[in-house]
Amino acid sequence: MRNQISKEQSLLHQWAPKPEPILEIENRLKIDHRLGINIDSMEGLFLRALCLQPHVEKVVEIGTQYGCSTTWMAMGLKSKGIIYTCEQDEKCIAAAKKTFTQSSFLETGCRVELLEGPALESLPKISAKGPFDLIFIDANKSGYLDYYHWAKDHLKSGGYLIADNVFLFGHMFHPDRVDAKHEKMLKVMQDFYQALFSNPEFCTSMIPTAEGMLFAVKS
Repeated sequence: MRNQISKEQSLLHQWAPKPEPILEIENRLKIDHRLGINIDSMEGLFLRALCLQPHVEKVVEIGTQYGCSTTWMAMGLKSKGIIYTCEQDEKCIAAAKKTFTQSSFLETGCRVELLEGPALESLPKISAKGPFDLIFIDANKSGYLDYYHWAKDHLKSGGYLIADNVFLFGHMFHPDRVDAKHEKMLKVMQDFYQALFSNPEFCTSMIPTAEGMLFAVKS
């Protein structure tokens, strides 16, 4: 969760004000005491830039939350794109539906299909609609390895795989200090790193955002 604004984020906010649709979502997150679960401008503008690429049309998002990252991507995709987004939390589903019916979202022209329920149950339902141009993972961290296994088989050659929170709230830097509650999550994230960085089909790097964002391109 992003509770502090870095000097880099502060500088970005100064020169790139957040779009009105994002401010509206963040206001609802603040009211619900959940501000910080969403991506910030640094990650959002990066996703938007990727979705501006002419070849990016079909996107899968694992972890909708309030639809903040969905909105950033929709602003890049516009009418050429469709986003299949997975969410299982009922409160987030209700919040996302509100986001997707706002005029500011509809004006992007991007189509969105909200898949309700556990992502591992929803993803097979859209497999036939692939391969996909971009897959963004920002859901329960204990599922990252499973999401990777699905993503690598359904991502188009030249497609982008992005995963957020890969620093695991700082635990990846100090694995020896992880408490029992986070041990499984840490092991899954380490296995996720190993699987992706060792896969010759992907050129993988990391963007040092506040929470860490992994970026890979499939060859």
